[in-house]
Amino acid sequence: MNRKIINDFYLLALQDISDGASIKDLEKAIFYYEAVEDYEACAGILKAIKEVDKNTINAIKIRINEIRENKRNSRK
Repeated sequence: MNRKIINDFYLLALQDISDGASIKDLEKAIFYYEAVEDYEACAGILKAIKEVDKNTINAIKIRINEIRENKRNSRK
């Protein structure tokens, strides 16, 4: 599996959650990506759902910022 794709979908799903998307919305996305056999997308979204179960929205927003900062630093 391509870790970059998984991490990209993970970050996108976290962003969707912080913007107000429900778990049900993300589950619908998983069903779609599963139907088109994009299992990396499914893995990233599922990883985000699992993280939401144990964190607050504020903690998720902090995590999004950390990921973005790490990406910026790794490009330097």
